[in-house]
Amino acid sequence: MDLGQKNEWLKEFTEFSNIKSEQVQVPASAYSNLKKRLFPSPWMVFGKVAGVHAIVGSLSLAVCNQFGLNPFNTQQSLTDWFMRIAGHNFCMLLCGVFFMMTTYLLANVVLTLEEVEAVKRYEWLQTGIIGLVSLAAFHFFGAELVGTFMLLWIVGALIGGFISIEGSYRIRRVLSVV
Repeated sequence: MDLGQKNEWLKEFTEFSNIKSEQVQVPASAYSNLKKRLFPSPWMVFGKVAGVHAIVGSLSLAVCNQFGLNPFNTQQSLTDWFMRIAGHNFCMLLCGVFFMMTTYLLANVVLTLEEVEAVKRYEWLQTGIIGLVSLAAFHFFGAELVGTFMLLWIVGALIGGFISIEGSYRIRRVLSVV
C-alpha cells in the first residue's frame, strides 16, 4: 500500500469512527429481514422438512420396503437383512429409524443453521407429525398396518428423528464455528 492509499484509508476510517450511533438510520426492513433469518417461522421450516420427507421418504422405500410396500419392485431390501438379524419386530423398529433418519440427515443439507435450530426446538412435535402422516400415507397406498408393528415403527421413527436432529444440529454448530 502506497502512502496516498494509506492516507485515504486513514481519512475514511477516521470519518467512520467519528459517526455517532444516533446519526445512523437503519431501515425497519433490515430489522424485519434479520429477524426472519435469525428466527425462521416453525411452519415454514416444517414445510421444508415435509417437502424433503416426501421425496426422501419415497426414495427410501427403494432400499427399505416398509409394511409390504415395494413401489420400485426391488429384489433386495434392508428389511430382509433386518429380519434375518432379529426378526420382524426388530425390522419394524429399524425401518422406522431408517425412514426418519434419512429425512432429517438430508434436510440438514437444505436447511440453514437457524432452521436446524428451529427443527430442534420442536423436534418431538415435528417428528411425531411426520411419522403419523407417513403411516397414514402407507395406509392410503395399501399397506397393512398392524398395531404392534405400527407402534414399533413409530417408536423407531421418533428415535431416528431424535438422533438425526441432534447429530445434524451438533455437526452444523461445529462447522459454523470453524
